[in-house]
Amino acid sequence: MHGWGAIGLIGAVLAGAAGDATPDLAGWWRSVSNPAPRFGTRDFYAFALEAVAAGAPVEWTERALELGASKQDRHRESRTYGNFAWYWEDPAPVDRNCVQFSMQRASLIWMHFRDRLTPRAVEILRATLDHAVEGVRRHAVAPSYSNIYLKKAWNCLALGERLGRADLAAEGTEMLGRWLRHTWSNGVSEYLSPTYYAVDFENLGLIARHSTSEVARARARAGMEFLWLESAAHWVAAAGRLGGPHSRDYDYLRGLGGLNRWAGRAGWPSFEDPRPSRTPWFDEACWVPPSAAASALVYRVPRMVRGRWSAHPGHTIAQWIGRRIAIGTAGAAYPDSMDKVFVVQFPGFDRVTASFLMDARGDPYGVRREPAPGGHSKAFHVYPFVASVQRGPAALLLASAQAGTRAFRLSGTNLTSWFSHWVLPADLPLYLGADGGPAVVKESLRLPEPTTAVFLRDGDVAAGFRFIWGTAAADGGEVEIVEDGRRYGARRFTWVHSRSPPVGRHSVAVFAHVADGLDDDSFARFRRQFSSRPVKAETTGDMVLVQVGSGNDVLRIRADLSKEERRELVGAEPWAASALLAIDGVELGAPVLERALHVAEP
Repeated sequence: MHGWGAIGLIGAVLAGAAGDATPDLAGWWRSVSNPAPRFGTRDFYAFALEAVAAGAPVEWTERALELGASKQDRHRESRTYGNFAWYWEDPAPVDRNCVQFSMQRASLIWMHFRDRLTPRAVEILRATLDHAVEGVRRHAVAPSYSNIYLKKAWNCLALGERLGRADLAAEGTEMLGRWLRHTWSNGVSEYLSPTYYAVDFENLGLIARHSTSEVARARARAGMEFLWLESAAHWVAAAGRLGGPHSRDYDYLRGLGGLNRWAGRAGWPSFEDPRPSRTPWFDEACWVPPSAAASALVYRVPRMVRGRWSAHPGHTIAQWIGRRIAIGTAGAAYPDSMDKVFVVQFPGFDRVTASFLMDARGDPYGVRREPAPGGHSKAFHVYPFVASVQRGPAALLLASAQAGTRAFRLSGTNLTSWFSHWVLPADLPLYLGADGGPAVVKESLRLPEPTTAVFLRDGDVAAGFRFIWGTAAADGGEVEIVEDGRRYGARRFTWVHSRSPPVGRHSVAVFAHVADGLDDDSFARFRRQFSSRPVKAETTGDMVLVQVGSGNDVLRIRADLSKEERRELVGAEPWAASALLAIDGVELGAPVLERALHVAEP
């Protein structure tokens, strides 16, 4: 069924079930009608869409539209004309993304439910949309900011097509072409985000189903196909979530986000919020399922996945996925201080993800939020220079940062210390060194040798972790294990650079290896081999070389730390450098985008 017919059917079904749906909206209505200071403006429009679709009292939708309009800047001489204040307490727009979030839903009300609105609501909404046209257009967004860029493309098309603004609609179609070209050259810059891939899917799905432009719909479907392929390629079925490194991840401990609902609906093994969605009409309005070929990738194991997230040679993505365990690395840090650059994913839908981060706030689990640009509160970690090399289930990563530089300006405030952590799931037995049984760590344990290997095991899978080199101030240099299982379900394996506020430059090199299909004997061999693998760390001035293994079985990084330049990366497969989205050396992503780029301009 074409999107138009499907949407009409959904609206009719929900309207017919209004008696059931309205009580579910009642609690939401109470928060909408009496907004708290931090109530988000975009939620007025999210509520209004669901309320009118479900046949809720018309006064609810009218009031929500009125309150949303009250937060819009309608001063034509203002730099933020047409945009919205983000929170109810905000006197004026600060985060200019708000117009894009708000109009994503408001445009759907105008498209599909105008005839259900009161005359007053129609008047309010039309005036809001007319002002918002300029707010949407003035909001400059780069294709690398994919979630907002695609939201703007949808808004240009939706408002342009439905308000008789052909120029605006043409801008939306052209934006889609630009994003596809950018992605073909760079990959998705906001790569593998559990939160923002869901937003990307929403906006591409809306265009694919609701735009009147055949070209725009074709481009959106191609973008959707690429994202489904990439998500499937990196999905770890045994853990029910997106594996690999993440560009922007709000969930330090588990790496879950809105993408999990999309994956669960596609039939993939997925850890999902058990609560029902409170936006069922919108969810259906943007749903475009994956192809069978994409879904099949979820179950292909083992597989080695590679890609990139910019044209820079170091901006790479790598992940090896076994039957029940996975390991992934990014070749560089994403400039947002919410990324994950080195990840090991054990089986288990509710298990903490093992991940590496450099931390200067004493907040390894991302539970202390601080004000960020735009007025929001977020948890931050250090944004270091990163270099990595991975071959199959083994990976080596170097991280380094200089206090007082951009790395720390992006790290929040209240910088009290300096650590490099491996955050590990606390429910798995932990082993130290090459021999012996599980270690008992009641609260904390300082390792006698900082390069001692640490292992976690879950049945027939295991992972080894090892700091092979690092720097420290006079009050640092230890490696410790701290148990936080009762509070966070996690423990941390930590190199202490300094217990005082950050000064100077500090660096660390970490090595990890995962194994699948182990019994007791092969696990013992794995521990011995991992612990005895030759390592090298050499520094000459600002140059550092770190290496694991030898001969043809070597992972090596050479970098100039003062210039933050990668000079040598040795150990990856020959096809790694050219991959856009490839599995086991076969490029899957580029052909999809190349076909889309041949869609004729309108």
